[in-house]
Amino acid sequence: MSKPTLMKMLQDAGYPLEKMYHWQSDLHVFATKETDEVINRWCAVNGYNRELFVKTFRDNITGRTMFDIAFQYDPYWDKAGEAGKS
Repeated sequence: MSKPTLMKMLQDAGYPLEKMYHWQSDLHVFATKETDEVINRWCAVNGYNRELFVKTFRDNITGRTMFDIAFQYDPYWDKAGEAGKS
């Protein structure tokens, strides 16, 4: 059985898909207590070192802090997988 992706875990926790942003394969979500907890749980489930995957930055539009999580934007990988099938 495969483990849920971070995007799926965030959605299951009530974080809206329309507030998930990205830069290429990196996922960007607003830094909140809830997103922080989900990211910690995702790291624990997968045995990941958070420091290797998660950085923060200040959003230029809202001025809010966001998490930048490396390689976790699922649609990027879905599209890459489709391209590899041809």
